[in-house]
This record gives sequence, structure tokens and C-alpha cells, in this order.
Amino acid sequence: GVLTSVHAFATDPKRGIFILVFLVAVIGSSLALFAWRAPKVGLGGRFALLSRESLLLTNNVLLVVACASVLLGTLYPLLIDALGAGKLSVGPPYFDAVFAPLMIPALFLMGVAPFARWKQASVGELARTLRWAFLAAALVGVIAPFLFGAWKPLVALSLLLAAWIVLSAALNVVERVQSTRAGQPFLRAAQKQPRSFFGMHLAHIGIAVFVVGVAMVNAYQAEKDVKMEVGDTVTVGAYTFKFNGVRQEKGPNYMALIGDVDLLKDGQMARKMFPEKRSYFTSSMPMTEAAIDTGFLRDVYVSLGEPIDKAHPEAAWAVRVYYKPFVDWIWGGCVLMALGGLLAMTDRRYRIKSRAPSSLPDALAQKA
Repeated sequence: GVLTSVHAFATDPKRGIFILVFLVAVIGSSLALFAWRAPKVGLGGRFALLSRESLLLTNNVLLVVACASVLLGTLYPLLIDALGAGKLSVGPPYFDAVFAPLMIPALFLMGVAPFARWKQASVGELARTLRWAFLAAALVGVIAPFLFGAWKPLVALSLLLAAWIVLSAALNVVERVQSTRAGQPFLRAAQKQPRSFFGMHLAHIGIAVFVVGVAMVNAYQAEKDVKMEVGDTVTVGAYTFKFNGVRQEKGPNYMALIGDVDLLKDGQMARKMFPEKRSYFTSSMPMTEAAIDTGFLRDVYVSLGEPIDKAHPEAAWAVRVYYKPFVDWIWGGCVLMALGGLLAMTDRRYRIKSRAPSSLPDALAQKA
């Protein structure tokens, strides 16, 4: 296609049609729902510049603008090429310069908004309530980067914001449960809170986990492309990779050259890894199958490149090794965000509202 990026992972037209239908269904149903409910949406009451309403509105605007900036950066090269004005690419510098400045205030407001009063809030009250949470988050942001290597400002800021979201969420849960406890055990009072309340904070914690994953991967990931002969080693991060050679095996519909790599940590065997180079019978293009060792705090990858001497593929190979810390936290954060949204959707208040119109005639009939 005209647009080439890491997202354009296939050229199957059926997959493109599926994605187009999916987008039309999601966006079309959202617009239809908005049009259906538009007459029932009132202007509401007035609210002060500093209030929960204004903070939520500001956060929504920031998120929408951030999404629009990503969409612009993705589609702009396509538009320019379609107009015949040449070819260009939009890379990480654009997204770093546009997306990050929008998300920083959004993440900060995410911790403040649940504590703000409706209609009108007080700066002094918010500062008194949140000062210890912010100081603790600042300590995390300053100290934690030293545990993972070199201290980097963007990592410190990201960890500060992530800790800020988690600590403010925990503080909000404790304060709300304590205010409605009325002598009950804490856990019993917590069970009586609406599911949407916990769903909101679970989704916010998911965003914090996502931020940690993105920050750590971008700052501390490492990779090396090396020539390796049998017995050679290469160190990336805290791990050493030892190359033991390549063997050939026949699969169900391909021939494979399988590498044998030892993953070592502190001189001790961690596991065996077997990257592959496959040649399918129906295609002349070889496919690379990376070997992946997944962990809670890091993933390591090994992939085979090409033999240095194709006449003697058993001699030496080009090998690429990767070390990516906290990469699974990106996916874990997305899962927590989805679970938070699903939990909020199961709130009993929504179920009561949906049943109320049908139960009203029955109640009137019983009274009659």
C-alpha cells in the first residue's frame, strides 16, 4: 500500500476489508447512539473553572487531541503521496514532540480529578489531600531509575506520573470507604461501593502500568547484531547468549535451520533458545521465527539473520539479540484498562436503570 509502517503487517485484501468493516461498525454505532441520545442531553448546571467537571472536560480534550495527533501523523504521508506531492515518512521524533506533552498533563489530572468536588473545588483542599501522595510519587520517580541503570529524566517523569496515578487511586479508595464505613469492617464497606468506582481506578492503574512499560522499554532496551561462530558469546543487558551452532530439520511444509543458543545469567544456564530460519515449499521467501524468553520484568529475543558463508551455513551466522525490559507491562496495562471498563459496565446502577421502565407498569398494576 501507499502507507508503510509497523502496523501494515499484511497485504491480504480480506484483512483490510475486515478492518474497514470493523471501523465502520464501531464509529457508525457510536455516532448513531450519540444522535439518538442527543435530544436528551441537557446543558446541565454551571460549574467553576476548578471543579471535577472542568478537570474531566480538560482531560477528555487532551485525550482527543492526542488521538488526533496520532491519526494525523499516520495518515499525513498517505495524503501527501495521494496528492502527488512526493513521499515522506513521519517517525518517532514527531510523536515524541506532539504526543508526550499532551499526555503529561492528562496523566497528572487523572490523579487529581477524583478528589475535586463537583461544581467547585478548592486548590488548598486538593493540595492538603494530595500532598503526601505527590511527595511519595516524586521519591519513586527520583530513586527508581537508579535501580535499572542510568538515571534518565523522561524515565523519572514517567515513573513519577505512574506512581502518582496508583497512589492517588489507592488514597481515593481508602478515603471513600472510610467515609461510608459507619462502623463496618473495611472490606465489607468496600464491597458496598459501586463497581464503576473500582472499574475507574482499575483502568487508571492499567494506564500507569502501560506508562511504566513504555518508558522502560524506550529507555533501557538493547539490541545487537553480531557475527557468531560456534562457541561465541555476546552480552546484552544482564544476559549472555552463547551460540552452539545450527542444525537442519524438516517440518510439515517447510525446511528449517534451527539455531541452538544458551541463555545465561550470572554465568548460570537460564534456558535453551531455538530461533529458526524457515523456507516454505510454496514460497521462495525465507521466514524468520525468533526465539522468545518471556519474563515478568523483561523479554529477551534471539533471531537468525543470514549465514556468513552460504556454502557453509554451519560455520558462522549473523545473529540479532534483543533485551526489552518491562515490555509485557504494556500488554498488561491494556488488559487492566479493558477489565476496568468491563467492571464499570456491570455496575448495578445501570442495570437498575435499564429495568426501571419495564417494572413501573407492574408496580402500578399491583397498587391498583
